[in-house]
Amino acid sequence: MPPSEPMLAFLSNGGALGARIHAHDWNAHPLGPISAWPAALRTTLGIVLGSSFPTFLAWGPRLDLFYNDAYLPLLGNKSADALGRPLAEVWDEVWESVGAYAQRVLAGESFFFENYGATLERHGYREQAWFTFSYSPLRDDQGVVCGLLCTAIEVSDKVRALARHKEAEEHLALSLEASGNIGTWSYDLDTAATYVDERFARLFQVDAALAREGTELVRFTDMIHAQDRPAVLAAIDRAILTETLYDVEYRIPQRSGVDVWVNARGKVFANPETGGRRFAGIAVDVTERKHAEQARIESERQALAASLRADESARRLDVLLEAAPVGIIYVDSQGRLLRANAANRQIWGDYPLSASVDEYGEWKGWWPAGTPRAGRRLEIPEWPIARVLRGEDLVASVIEIEPFGEPGTRRTILIRTAAIRDRDGKVQGAVAANMDISAQVAAERAMMESEAKFRLIADAIPQLAWSADAEGANDYLNARWSEFTGMPLERIGSNGWGDVIHPDDLAALLATWRDSLVLGEPYEIEHRLLHHGGEYRWMLNRALPLRDQNGKAIRWMGTLTDIHDKKAGEEELRAQARRKDEFLAMLAHELRNPLAPISNAAQLLSMATLDPQRVRQSSEVIIRQVRHMTSLVDDLLDVSRVTRGLVELERERVDLKAVVASAVEQARPLIEARGHALDLHMASKRCWVHGDRIRLVQVIVNLLGNAAKYTPQGGSIALSLETGETDVTIAVRDNGIGIDRAILPQVFELFTQAERTPDRSQGGLGLGLALVRSLVQLHGGRVAAHSDGAGRGSTFTVTLPTVDGGAGGAAAEAQTAAPAAAGARRRILVVDDNVDAALSLAEVLRSLGHSVATAHDSHDALAQAAQAWPDVFILDIGLPDIDGYALARRLRDAAAKRADRRGATLLALTGYGQAHDRVLAKSAGFDHHFVKPVDLAPLVEIIERAPSRELRQA
Repeated sequence: MPPSEPMLAFLSNGGALGARIHAHDWNAHPLGPISAWPAALRTTLGIVLGSSFPTFLAWGPRLDLFYNDAYLPLLGNKSADALGRPLAEVWDEVWESVGAYAQRVLAGESFFFENYGATLERHGYREQAWFTFSYSPLRDDQGVVCGLLCTAIEVSDKVRALARHKEAEEHLALSLEASGNIGTWSYDLDTAATYVDERFARLFQVDAALAREGTELVRFTDMIHAQDRPAVLAAIDRAILTETLYDVEYRIPQRSGVDVWVNARGKVFANPETGGRRFAGIAVDVTERKHAEQARIESERQALAASLRADESARRLDVLLEAAPVGIIYVDSQGRLLRANAANRQIWGDYPLSASVDEYGEWKGWWPAGTPRAGRRLEIPEWPIARVLRGEDLVASVIEIEPFGEPGTRRTILIRTAAIRDRDGKVQGAVAANMDISAQVAAERAMMESEAKFRLIADAIPQLAWSADAEGANDYLNARWSEFTGMPLERIGSNGWGDVIHPDDLAALLATWRDSLVLGEPYEIEHRLLHHGGEYRWMLNRALPLRDQNGKAIRWMGTLTDIHDKKAGEEELRAQARRKDEFLAMLAHELRNPLAPISNAAQLLSMATLDPQRVRQSSEVIIRQVRHMTSLVDDLLDVSRVTRGLVELERERVDLKAVVASAVEQARPLIEARGHALDLHMASKRCWVHGDRIRLVQVIVNLLGNAAKYTPQGGSIALSLETGETDVTIAVRDNGIGIDRAILPQVFELFTQAERTPDRSQGGLGLGLALVRSLVQLHGGRVAAHSDGAGRGSTFTVTLPTVDGGAGGAAAEAQTAAPAAAGARRRILVVDDNVDAALSLAEVLRSLGHSVATAHDSHDALAQAAQAWPDVFILDIGLPDIDGYALARRLRDAAAKRADRRGATLLALTGYGQAHDRVLAKSAGFDHHFVKPVDLAPLVEIIERAPSRELRQA
């Protein structure tokens, strides 16, 4: 399946090698995963894989080898593990000769070799082979040479064909001289080693020294002509098996192409002393006898052979021309086209046979982009062949052409032209080699486009990107640097970046950078960078090294990420967590304080010897501390509802001066208890706001209570009210302990408390200011705090928008009905699954003169109500069988079905005190909702107002 990721698209048309590269695990390779390969490597490799010519590229300092399917036959057995290995390791047997050229290509040179001979080991043995190939440098996105590209064609058969005629003549002479030559051989049947003499080895073209030392029989039998080999092997097996005479004739193909005929004879010999057996005999070269029959025919053909040799030479030249991977043209001294090969026709198309240089105007060529004459058509004298014919020895030019018969098509070709001179140096003609380099030019153009894309991407990312060489010298900054710092890249490039690093961070940054350079480890540090706004912002600076084949860092690529807001957020989260922990510790302290006297009072009440005075004192302690705990819980619930936006204000036109007066009245007991002097300064005219009167009183009471608690005994508190054109400002000032400047910005946050003394003499949970800010904001106002520091007092101001003056808000309507007569008693049923809670409340209500019964589940309550219908039901909500809401509905239904149509007052008494709990109670039919622990006074007031049939005195 072809690769589907965009990063692997270049492998999609790569054939078997493309699939193999895709399937290979490159993570352990120095190049790393394919996604990390340079764009230039991926682009060029895609071109190589798609080429039909045997082509490879060698990338990086190690010259790691990549090749296409057409190159596999040239590798032979080496193809199994050649992919990705250094070129020097794959072709180590020839590296001493070609390695120098490879290094020169890495320096920027290009080479073209024709009929280059080399001794290779690619099929398990050494063999001579010849190639025509070219070396070209490959450049990365910065134009630096990072590898080489080679297109190679093996021409071994053609070179051998050229030499075959000469070898045939030489071997014929040697055969005549060696007529009657006899060699010996011996095959040890116990060790399977074969030994031959020098003459026998020469017949089989085997190294004589190796043959004398012993080698495998198969090395010789494999050299026998394929048509004769089965009969020879059968004869050997038969002679060994039956120990009969071995006598056979066969041919041995020679490198010259002429078979040598051999008559081999032998038998099995046994050593009477050791018992060892060997198969031995002689081999006689009978080629002369075999050829004698052809001698007459051969002599008659000798005259013809001379002309055939001339024709063969011409044909060899034609074959060489046709096999050449580049276009070749021969012209005479006038420029007349004499000969051209197929490759040239592929490049130029169906071109005319120009008779002279003057006809070169038919050929269309233009100077390519990047040259001084770019885009201008070549004139006749500018063609390389014309220049050579005028006397220049060697001319090389790159031009763009339009092939004949293909209008509008452009190709980029490299033309190398050389003069053909006679012995006297006179120009007899010229030869030109045309190489189509369109793909290379396109690759270079793609590399430049890739570099442009890289710079565009680098400038588009929000990070500040940079790179440095192996010595640490900066050589690239993206545009974000200039945008962030407000400085030109020329100023902060190279080593100028040190000017924008915070002075306190520069030493640590440089030390870390030096360590990374020395150790070659990834670089990472957080530091501050100068912003164009004038502030220093925290940055995360990270860089990774690009390594060579030895693992040495040769380049660094890095980015800076703005983490200023993240660090500030983390610090704020830590501060909030710290304030929360302090608040929870304080809350635990505040809740434990009232539990201690409650526990003590409860233990006193359990003592049978306690007198009535002690009972009353203990009860007062419990009541007082329960009210305190209820106040703490109410504060927590209140601030939770307000800060979460669950409170709905009952807005009306409110006289703020009346609100201040009510607040002062509520806070005065605490102020007087601590011996403070209260100074009031009120505006002369009335101040009207649109708000919730109760909540506004709560705001001012909290500010006054805060001032009273945090001002030492005998302090001074001032409250002022000033009016403006569109708003009114209330200020509460004290000369108390003040607020530290460090905590002042967070004084209105939840869980924020100034440092308390161990005795916790001020008391409270510190939620008041958070509640103040939320309530003021709900009224569309704002709140602020000011202090000159610890021990210098504090000022809190509340600013609210005013409304037009006019009649004040309507007087509060009387909401309480006249209480029942003092002697009127009510029949009450208390329903609570907490037996202690039910019985204790019943005892309290009986002590007030009421008739009280208790039930601990809903079914018992319904049964008692059916027998004696109460005036008042007090119901817990969390009952085990039927909850309080369902029980209330049943009681309402029962009341409606009574003959006297007499109803009852339903009171909910529960631990659920949220706003939605009150709504649920109202919808279930409850008349009132009380939260445990209940404040007895309002409960008794509601009971005494409940309708009742007068009970007779018992």
